Amino acid sequence: MASEKIEAVLEHVTYTKGVLGVVVCSREGEPIRDTFQSLDRSRATSLARMAAELARQAALILALEGESVITTTTTMSVTTTASGEKGDPKTHESKRRVPVLHKAPPELLRVRTNMYEIFVRCSEEFLLVVVQEPVD
Repeated sequence: MASEKIEAVLEHVTYTKGVLGVVVCSREGEPIRDTFQSLDRSRATSLARMAAELARQAALILALEGESVITTTTTMSVTTTASGEKGDPKTHESKRRVPVLHKAPPELLRVRTNMYEIFVRCSEEFLLVVVQEPVD
């Protein structure tokens, strides 16, 4: 009964306009089920691994709440003399602390490229990866 429901949801998502494929994988990035039309599982495997790493990195960043992250900004300036000559370029580096805002684990991650839009839905045991054409 539950597996029929899962298959129905996968089919519904797969046949949504613009969706190219869906991958269900473990949190470690091992693909369990995919709906890509090609028989080559390398695409599903690479997407599953990418999604698992993205979820892992997002969880690490979000786990830092209450702490702050040190960011470094580098700027370059060139001085001009009264006669119009340019002086030597000088590099200035500034560091500041930026507080981290969230501590909850990520639920939904979205990555947009020129070719694809990738959504990763995170749960305790599984990741659901949906690849679609970008929507303007």
